[in-house]
Amino acid sequence: MPRKTITALALACALVAAPALTATPAAAAAKPNLRACYDGKCTFTFTKPVKFRVAKKYGLSGWVHVAKEWSDLFGTDVVAVWSGGSSAYGGEGTSGGINKLDFRVLSITGTGATIRFTG
Repeated sequence: MPRKTITALALACALVAAPALTATPAAAAAKPNLRACYDGKCTFTFTKPVKFRVAKKYGLSGWVHVAKEWSDLFGTDVVAVWSGGSSAYGGEGTSGGINKLDFRVLSITGTGATIRFTG
């Protein structure tokens, strides 16, 4: 069999097998369990804006909203956290809080961010 034919067959086999080898990891595709945030202590990665409720001891009524947004002021993406009339913004590695609920932005990527709420 000519060398070009063997190379073409090997390439075709590799392309057929590639989707199985590059499947998305389950953790990256999984939706965050935001019910775990009710006690004010949780860590999650999000790719779309999310909202969840927290215990009344944090002084927030309604939903806590979390989203990645572009900041013209800082010229970079930030994570916005808000509930009712309280809001806070944080860049990667920064800490913040709204009322009695504290958080730390662990990372910001092109597709989303990871945040830790520490109560």
